[in-house]
Amino acid sequence: MTADHHHPAPADEQPIPYYWQSVDWPKLMVDYPPPPHFARTTGQLSADAMRALQNERFMARVADAWAIPFYAERWRAAGLGPGDIRSLDDIDRIPTFTSDDLKQAIAAAPPFGNHHPIGRDDFGVLPLKIQTSGGTTGMPRMTLFDPIAWEVQAIQVARALYAQGARPGDIIQIPYTTSLANAGWCAYTAAHNWLGCVPATTGSGLVTPTERQIDLARAWGTNVWFARGEYLGRIAEVAAASGFDLKELPTKFIHSYLGPDTEGIVRKRLEEAWGVPIYDNYGSHEVGLISWECQARDHKHISEDTVYCQLVGVDDRQPIAEGGVGNLVVTSLHRSMPPFIRYNLRDLLTLYPHATCACGVSSRKLSTFLGRSDEMVKLRGTNVYPLACQNAVVADPRNTGDFLCVAEFRGEGLGRREEMTVRIERRSTDIDAGQLAVDMRHALHRDLGAKVDVEIVEAGSLAPFTRMGGEGKVRRLLDLRK
Repeated sequence: MTADHHHPAPADEQPIPYYWQSVDWPKLMVDYPPPPHFARTTGQLSADAMRALQNERFMARVADAWAIPFYAERWRAAGLGPGDIRSLDDIDRIPTFTSDDLKQAIAAAPPFGNHHPIGRDDFGVLPLKIQTSGGTTGMPRMTLFDPIAWEVQAIQVARALYAQGARPGDIIQIPYTTSLANAGWCAYTAAHNWLGCVPATTGSGLVTPTERQIDLARAWGTNVWFARGEYLGRIAEVAAASGFDLKELPTKFIHSYLGPDTEGIVRKRLEEAWGVPIYDNYGSHEVGLISWECQARDHKHISEDTVYCQLVGVDDRQPIAEGGVGNLVVTSLHRSMPPFIRYNLRDLLTLYPHATCACGVSSRKLSTFLGRSDEMVKLRGTNVYPLACQNAVVADPRNTGDFLCVAEFRGEGLGRREEMTVRIERRSTDIDAGQLAVDMRHALHRDLGAKVDVEIVEAGSLAPFTRMGGEGKVRRLLDLRK
């Protein structure tokens, strides 16, 4: 027997789908250019050229969707047949769907749902990864990622980080846990695979205490952070309490998610504490980083070669023109595992026309995140969104910034009505709770256009409800109406 003799594989041995062989990497980089190529190629396309590219990818995704029960059944029920959607101009004929429909799809065909093109018996043919939504209520939504979905998601983040100032060799500290939620994974894969940066996956404050996060950043020379605005505030508080000035860190910038910071209050306070620019970004579990701020900070660029964005009315779901406010409806242009076509995220935003930015990139843009329409509370005829409380709460230095809106029904019969109490943490027991409550009621009435009750609570008491400093998205609504 010679040294190079190969034994034949057993007949029942299944081939291993090696990840490194699962993608045509040069083609992927041409189709979805990572930095720095993006700004020189796809990022330079005119509105018409981008529309043509989107149309080609949209039609490919429509073809994928007709083979999937979730879409085929819904589209036929809406009067559509194969061949009826001939271009992106027909997209409004396709019915939208929401996360509630995805939950029903999973319930109808557990555990993976009938919205995926494959089932459990098909696993092992190509590399797959299971990720979920934040799971703020009930079982989190599960989504399968194939290599294309996984890597393009990372390229989206890499584009943002590069535009904001990340370069090879930077150490990016990521205080998200690399868990079923994919935000931490997006940052890690972007840094490691597509930027030549060094990811430091420290995890949330539950995994690596905030004091230790600061110690590690000081020891390693962390110069970029990828973190939520709420947690950046927590780091600033802990640093101040220990007498450490965050400006002593070699931080260049921070990639963050600031929520409905419409008046820039959160950004201003964080930049004062950290002494560096903080860039706001927006994305979702299923379709990745939809939009990101460049250094011009003039709204957020949409990665238009990966996602097509529309706005629809909250109630009637009818199209809303650019410049208006409505629910964001997204169509992923790169995902086949699974497709996401006309997915109503129920996030309120404004969409701006295609234009060339001061940074040189041409794209449509999105506004600051304005709130979630599915968390609306109707108070005496006024629609109130819990996240709209943020500006008033964080603007008052007597508050920690953590708050929780409690919605409930009060009264019986014809007198039954919706009410909302905003629980707000005061910084210390030395602060007059009565006066703070009065002031916050006035401030919230001004911002919300409706009166709400206010309950002042002690610092740290809301964390078990809001998950401040923990895993996943911070919760702002405790809905007792259900």
